[in-house]
Amino acid sequence: MAKEIEPIQDEIECLMSIKRFNQPLDSVETMRTLTQDQYASNTLISFKNDWNNFLAFCFAEHIPALPAKADTVRRYIEQMAKVRKLASLKRYIVTISLIHRCHNLSDPCAKSEIRLAMKKQQLEKHDDYQNAAPFRDEHLQQLIDSFEISTKPKDIRDLAIWAVMFEAMLKRSELASLSVENLYVHSSGLIDLDVNQTTISLSSIASKALQRWLVIGMIENGFVFRRIDRHSNIGDKPLDHSSIYRVFRRASDELGLGDTSLFSGQSPRVGAAKDLSDAGLSIIEIQEQGRWKSPAMPAQYVGNTDRYNKEVSKFIKAKPWEK
Repeated sequence: MAKEIEPIQDEIECLMSIKRFNQPLDSVETMRTLTQDQYASNTLISFKNDWNNFLAFCFAEHIPALPAKADTVRRYIEQMAKVRKLASLKRYIVTISLIHRCHNLSDPCAKSEIRLAMKKQQLEKHDDYQNAAPFRDEHLQQLIDSFEISTKPKDIRDLAIWAVMFEAMLKRSELASLSVENLYVHSSGLIDLDVNQTTISLSSIASKALQRWLVIGMIENGFVFRRIDRHSNIGDKPLDHSSIYRVFRRASDELGLGDTSLFSGQSPRVGAAKDLSDAGLSIIEIQEQGRWKSPAMPAQYVGNTDRYNKEVSKFIKAKPWEK
């Protein structure tokens, strides 16, 4: 079993858990307990949402969800394939399989019926994965030209986010959790970030943008990047992933890029990887700068699909439908 999670052995406890999982999950705590706290919070949220969606399908069809039959899973995948990409379908299978195995139940996703159904989806959706639209240095420079003299708090904050997230190649979670205590301001005005015990030095451009935000926001401690309400009041709470998405969606709109190049919270890492590759850095050097655990994602971002496939194969065990 993935993550070496021990299935529930006590018969009464298992029956009670099956009863809980045959009803919609209100929080991730039930999932966290089942998986013995082996997964990150965001992963648990995905598991919860995936399972609730599967439950809704089963309720509508008046068929059991736990345990589920292979035919039920196949029909669910075929229905979801109409509106979801291959990556989502794979995740649904992982979730359904995990919950069954944690309850010591036969895994419907291991059946040949599901293997054939997923093979079919792979053939039909093999090219539906796309990286986030890259947010590159040229985009940042255009936004700086537009907003560097603005006095509106939202403009100043968003420009600082665009600059810092791009230069430091920050993940959304890293940006959201960044605090004043993670900053070191040199006498020259340049700023260093401490991100997971890694020091990242910002350029004078990003340092200036960040300094302006700290001053206008009167931020002396706590979270660096915070929510701003419709009246331009700066709050104490950090940005969540949806807020960061909207900040980068705004960048797309300001640059007039249209619906074909909408930025997301992943865009600065994709764009920075591409810029570094164009500058002659190797995949390994880009990996180190972006703090990736393996070269797989930077290889994908810069279009080196052979290297990506090679690296991914080292870390991902073959699923039943890929055998």
